[in-house]
Amino acid sequence: MMTKDQKWIHTHFSELVEKYGGRYIAVANEELVAVGESREEVEKISKKGYPGIIPLVLLVPKEKDFLCIV
Repeated sequence: MMTKDQKWIHTHFSELVEKYGGRYIAVANEELVAVGESREEVEKISKKGYPGIIPLVLLVPKEKDFLCIV
């Protein structure tokens, strides 16, 4: 069973890959709360702006990661 934040990521996945591929993001309460180059950076931004909330942090894959050469 997916959490609300996981569902939000699933719904917005294509947009996230297009805009933030190769970068880390944090999602909390169905909202993008931080974007950065490292997990640590994103966690720090999230904790500062959203104290007491544990965000879902992940590395967004790049579009090229989905390409398959036949």
